[in-house]
Amino acid sequence: MMSGLRSIGGNLAALAGVALRSFVATFLILLGSGVLLAGASYFFLRDHPLYAVIAAGVALVESVVAGVVFGGKRAIVMALAHGFRSLGLGRRVVGAVFDRLLGIAPDQEFGERGGGIARHLERLPLARAEQGLAQAIHQVTDDGSGWLRSRIERRLLDTVAKVTLARFRQEGAKHGGVDLVAVRADLESRVDDLLVAKLRAGLNLWTILLILGLPLTVGVQTYILMAYIK
Repeated sequence: MMSGLRSIGGNLAALAGVALRSFVATFLILLGSGVLLAGASYFFLRDHPLYAVIAAGVALVESVVAGVVFGGKRAIVMALAHGFRSLGLGRRVVGAVFDRLLGIAPDQEFGERGGGIARHLERLPLARAEQGLAQAIHQVTDDGSGWLRSRIERRLLDTVAKVTLARFRQEGAKHGGVDLVAVRADLESRVDDLLVAKLRAGLNLWTILLILGLPLTVGVQTYILMAYIK
């Protein structure tokens, strides 16, 4: 479990369950599609049994590979989207990262909270903010989780880091430096909705490519074999 985010350890376990269910469902759907595509390929090549079996076998293997690859991607995305929507996971990760970035320790008194960055700099130079973000992300990462939870955790942190870095650069370009406190408040108020939209856009693109690409690939392979036989 990532240090600094121990309170969401149980939530990560629940998200791993969401991911696993999503992977199994996606894999089975693509496997079923593969069986149909393999059957169609065999039908068109039925007068040449050897080529028909080869084409059907290749189509089935391609569908299994697509199921594993896309199922894995979709599993992580669906788990994170559930975490962002239902658990406010993005806001909580942003809080943990900025606590590290600002040098805030949980046991400090309210009036004492905040390290040198928080107390002495109104705006942090962009390069220093980027360096601090990388260090903060590293500090809240723990490599001791199980494989699936670790994948979700890394994707979660990578996604938050990219959004935060983009916000830093926007702030730096506009103001010549980064107001960490203001950026934190802004991100915590909208990061979950932003991350869900980002994840869904990427998943929709992958889905369209798969829906078009897999049947097209099998169709082209079948056509080439038919042309070769003739």
